[in-house]
Amino acid sequence: MKLGLAAASLLLIAGGTVGCGDDDGGGGDGGGDKSASKADFCGAFQDFYDDLQEVTGEEENLGEILKDAAEKIEEVGTPEDISDDAKEGLQLTLDAIKDLPDDASAEDMAGIEEDFSEDEQAKTDAFTAYLEKTCPDIGA
Repeated sequence: MKLGLAAASLLLIAGGTVGCGDDDGGGGDGGGDKSASKADFCGAFQDFYDDLQEVTGEEENLGEILKDAAEKIEEVGTPEDISDDAKEGLQLTLDAIKDLPDDASAEDMAGIEEDFSEDEQAKTDAFTAYLEKTCPDIGA
């Protein structure tokens, strides 16, 4: 599996986790209170997927590449109909990517969700379900 597909799958399938202690809904939380149209939201995920298609896993700045791609998602915001759990699931994923070192390896990326609690995993699952329902054509 190409690393780009694996990285996109991290968001499309694995979901993510909310950063510890960041319950205020402020900036840096999957768009915070910023609303996005569904088209813009899905477009940001398609761009994330597309940006990572040429990534091989051999790059010395893999973490930096992932952070740059994830930042684009965060800048867009989320549609108004996203549930709180799904929104937190997105934020957890974005925070986990932000926490990767700039020189992260493919192994570091693959283990990004290993430390998620059951509650965090449930939120990532909520995000995954929302994303699959809202943006079914990503990567098609």
